Amino acid sequence: MKLMLSATDVHYLVGLLTSVSTLESVEIILGDFVHDTSIDKRRDVDVTVTYKDNDGSVSAFKGIEVKKHSRPLDATHVEQLWAKLNDMSDISHKAIVSASGYTEPAIKKAKAHGVDLFSLIPWKNPMEGFQHIHFPPGFFFKQKTLNWVDGPHIALNPNEQIPEQIRNKLTKRSRIRKVDGKSDNACKTIQDLIQRINQTMLSAIVDREDIKSMSQDTKMNVKYLSREIGDFYLDIKGVKLHLKEALVQGNVKWIEKDVWPEFKVLVKEGELSPYVGCAIAELSHGNLIGVTVSQVDGSLKLINIPLSVRNQKKIRLHKLR
Repeated sequence: MKLMLSATDVHYLVGLLTSVSTLESVEIILGDFVHDTSIDKRRDVDVTVTYKDNDGSVSAFKGIEVKKHSRPLDATHVEQLWAKLNDMSDISHKAIVSASGYTEPAIKKAKAHGVDLFSLIPWKNPMEGFQHIHFPPGFFFKQKTLNWVDGPHIALNPNEQIPEQIRNKLTKRSRIRKVDGKSDNACKTIQDLIQRINQTMLSAIVDREDIKSMSQDTKMNVKYLSREIGDFYLDIKGVKLHLKEALVQGNVKWIEKDVWPEFKVLVKEGELSPYVGCAIAELSHGNLIGVTVSQVDGSLKLINIPLSVRNQKKIRLHKLR
């Protein structure tokens, strides 16, 4: 399936790809804050990589700016990003990652300022790129997921009498807001909330022993009360209802299908071999799953990026180690 990466996805992938290409004495932080000496203020950096010696002292501190533009980055983009990182005296190594490549002037500008350029590009031939491992063309894996069948039925605030004014006007398109009054871009309506609850409940019960032992050709009726559905309220004609909990009931079943991942690699400008390889696939419930190949020790690692993370607009201070 075609993988549509958001800006947050690209930030996460760069951090993950960086982490599997380094040693254990490295810490990667997404959405870090670094002191800008020119304005005496801490500013955000998309990805920071801290390399430490055996005694714990910092030997190198890399700042990486990540951009997902529709067109290649030009010399102005590189100059602006270099100027930002250059005012952060703690950063010893500067790098930029682009999901759309670079223009020739941009490459020259980066070289002049000592900035490493990387691109996140499709891996068209998985048989090439790594000496220690090769993936066969048409590589796929089996995805076994727990799914709702015959439902589910969801009752919001099941232990509370919902006012008649709300009950009579309530539809799946009814708008909801956070208790603080702000909107959640990924959850704007009752329908959005129901879909979120559906996936949350599956995640909550998937590790139950009776669920894990269920054969693929059978289904099971489950009933689950969740008191963690988000801090939302419904407002219909001035009557507000705080949505506190949900009772979910329905049948679940294991479904298996083939998934063909879309390979992505991080390539350093001027080099042919991938900096690190990553097979990425988008699962039916929205999670990103992938297999990464380390260029340092040849190890394979599985990664998972939940849908809740993909829906974020900005990642702040997320440590990968």
